[in-house]
Amino acid sequence: MADNNLDKLKEIFKIEVDELIDSAEDVLIAIEKDKENDDLMNEIFRVFHSIKGSAGVVGFEDMGHFAHGVENVLDRVRNKEVSITKGLVSLILDSVDSIKNYVQYYFEGTNLDNAKIEKVNSSLNRFMGVNQETVPVLNKTKEKTQNKKTNYFGIHIEMSEDIFYKGQDPLLLIQELSELGDFETIRSNISKIPLLDKIDSFTSYIYYDIVLKTEKNKNEIDDVFMFVIDDNKIGISDISSRFVDGIDTELADKKIGELLVDEGIIEEEEVEKIVAEHKKIGEEIVEKKNVSQKEVERIITKKKKSQKVQIASSIRVRTDKLDKLINLIGEMVIGVAKVKIAAKESEDKNIMQSTVELSNISRDLQEQIMMVRMVPLESTFKRFHRVVRDLANSQSKNIELHISGEDTELDKTMIEQITDPLKHMIRNSADHGVETSDIRVKNGKPEKGNIWLRAFQEEGNIIIEIEDDGAGIDPDIIYNKAKEKALVKNSKKSYTDEEIFSFLFLPGFSTAAKVTEISGRGVGMDVVKKNIESLKGRIEISSVKGEGSKFKIRIPLTIAIIDGMQIRIGKKTYVLPLDQIVETFKFSTLELKSIKGESDLINLRGEVFPLIKLHPYFKENLEKVDKEKGIVILVESTYKKFCIYVDEILGINQAVIKNLQKNYQPIPGIVGASLNGDGTISLIIDIPGIEKIMGI
Repeated sequence: MADNNLDKLKEIFKIEVDELIDSAEDVLIAIEKDKENDDLMNEIFRVFHSIKGSAGVVGFEDMGHFAHGVENVLDRVRNKEVSITKGLVSLILDSVDSIKNYVQYYFEGTNLDNAKIEKVNSSLNRFMGVNQETVPVLNKTKEKTQNKKTNYFGIHIEMSEDIFYKGQDPLLLIQELSELGDFETIRSNISKIPLLDKIDSFTSYIYYDIVLKTEKNKNEIDDVFMFVIDDNKIGISDISSRFVDGIDTELADKKIGELLVDEGIIEEEEVEKIVAEHKKIGEEIVEKKNVSQKEVERIITKKKKSQKVQIASSIRVRTDKLDKLINLIGEMVIGVAKVKIAAKESEDKNIMQSTVELSNISRDLQEQIMMVRMVPLESTFKRFHRVVRDLANSQSKNIELHISGEDTELDKTMIEQITDPLKHMIRNSADHGVETSDIRVKNGKPEKGNIWLRAFQEEGNIIIEIEDDGAGIDPDIIYNKAKEKALVKNSKKSYTDEEIFSFLFLPGFSTAAKVTEISGRGVGMDVVKKNIESLKGRIEISSVKGEGSKFKIRIPLTIAIIDGMQIRIGKKTYVLPLDQIVETFKFSTLELKSIKGESDLINLRGEVFPLIKLHPYFKENLEKVDKEKGIVILVESTYKKFCIYVDEILGINQAVIKNLQKNYQPIPGIVGASLNGDGTISLIIDIPGIEKIMGI
């Protein structure tokens, strides 16, 4: 008898719930159009309240529990604790579908859509501000294990500050994400958090960047944010292509400092400060911050794994093929220059604008192609550990080589050319720079000597420094040796210390007491300088007697294409490398002085510089200086600045360097030639060469 009564109750329940479901859909559609209508909201609340109560009466407890979860969310909406959004309406409609599924399960014997019920229930829980248990489900069969594709998603979650007033909790979103897969990384940004006395506990300040590893697709990730994506900054991108065998290949191209910032170990401002001081970031933060060496080593290991995977998944390209590509880029630069001239002559604004865009694309393409040829200095630098070790052992010295910036990249061809000069200078530092242990101790120094090999990028150039804490260079010894060899004529007072140090680069100069395989500072340094200048670079020496010395090499990132200033000297055009130009002046604004009628000097704000007129050298007529139209350009060579008089500045353009030695013959003071857009040729002036020729 009891069973018959229960069956009748179930029949009544079925009729009632069908009517409630039908009305629910209509009410929800109306609510979406009229979100401020309290009567509609009360009506939809009563629908789920009734389903909950009736389901409990007939013993459908899991269905009643589910309806109770929906009722709780709707109650918060009625109390103005949660705002009505399009996403929320969609969620309640999904809840209605789940109720339908329960009804079909109980009365028609169909299977429950467990995945959808769990998903809806999880979303409902987020609106409650607490993590409730999911709805129990029936007839849950064990899914067959399949080999699903692993995806990686980069997810940026930045909620509006008033998100808590809308009944949402970012942490519950993150928790729901975690149920879809594993977090490779999760980083919280706290930069927006104000001072303690200004913090509002109901304001959201933190945003998150997450890398999620999952077998789910993007649509399933999107569903997690369906209720908040309209009013908040949510970014989801598929970054699966970055990962090879679970390793993020993007880490290979990041510097250690960037990785430390990404992991939240150190602030970006502190990294910038350490980089500016050219120190090893890992060592510096271990020393200054409460960060363990183990943590830093973990980051370095991640980077090295990424580099190995990146190399393994890369394509090897022959250098000659890259050279051909570089040549084609050079021809394209020339072609773009021709188009620019034609566009200027046409005076058509649309054509001129298109030309500017083409020029930008050309420059971007050139930079990307150049990057293909770039390789880290790491393998080159590491070989010098053995050089220093062997030399120190042979001379009974205690020397440690410190390397930093080995991830700095340089053109492969340039690395090959710079290796021997670097080796020579490091051997010189170890040989005649760093003293033996007994001498160091006697002079109040630590027993162990140090050599630092650093590399970093600065203003479009690669800087390589070799520094030691040895005996330094004695300018008196250098000058006396140069005078003994008749390499200098003037008195020592007429030279600065830097100029005296530059004597080390004179051919045949040496301070060694005896000739050995490894001689004193300066032996072969003329060859070192020549090799560096062949790369359009320059080398500087600074030293303090008794404290140590530093060699600083400055090399352009590439030597194939340069930014140059096109000038006119006489009737011909020339190019000055832009990175060697300090300043330009109208000649009429300057004060000119002469010394014994032999040379001219320019006074620039109290500092005097030689003025060079290149017309005679380039066999151009210059009867007199045009004070009204003439231009003076202050240029910087290795150690000195001097001025060049030119007739006109024609503009600034990229110049593709063509080798004169291969195509014609070497010309002193000229580094190469460049083809202009109008088909003419401009010679590229070699500033260090001019300095040498003019005896400045």
